Amino acid sequence: MIEVKELTKTYKVGSDIIKAVDHVNLEVRKGEFISILGHSGSGKTTLLSLIGGLTKPDSGTVKIDGIDIWSISDNDLSELRNRKINFIYQFASLIPTLNIIENVLVPTAFRPKDEPINYYEFAMELLDIVGIKDKARSYPAHLSGGQQRRAAIARAFINNPEIILADEPTGDLDEETEAEIMDLFKRMNQTKGITFIIVTHSSDLARQTEKRYRMANGVLKEET
Repeated sequence: MIEVKELTKTYKVGSDIIKAVDHVNLEVRKGEFISILGHSGSGKTTLLSLIGGLTKPDSGTVKIDGIDIWSISDNDLSELRNRKINFIYQFASLIPTLNIIENVLVPTAFRPKDEPINYYEFAMELLDIVGIKDKARSYPAHLSGGQQRRAAIARAFINNPEIILADEPTGDLDEETEAEIMDLFKRMNQTKGITFIIVTHSSDLARQTEKRYRMANGVLKEET
């Protein structure tokens, strides 16, 4: 499903060239649940951005379902992301002037108008799954940090993505909420077959995934 070959991304910092991603190779099959473990600055967030088509590599390829995402037009890449991929970031990034149900529904604005799905009902179902259905009409400022994160996670599933790319999705949550979020991810993986790539600095979180990789100085290695 996801095939990364010899992927490289460098940045110039002053007179120095930093290899954020250094000739990375990675294959992820449909429905896999994997983690990439690494310290801050290891390159894991850059790698996730490259896989998701948000950052263009210096060299190498990223293929999703056989499509080289950097060989297609910007419009086609945007459509591919909207159909297949969603992101969960460390921060909820909710729109403060929209209530929670409206925030969850934002990605559906780019979906075809004739789709046979009631997105409002689905959004309410997702809010129920993440445990904040009673906050649907509340605004982000009235929610705790953990509740905002749950809303952002519900938003990530609204378009029925095939792939979830999660960047430190439980980074500032307490242990109980982290466990609940990971249980949700596992349930969505098992029941809907969603592929998960989770980048994290937490060894405890990484141990909960089926396959683990470690990244350091831009180099990715599978842990055995």
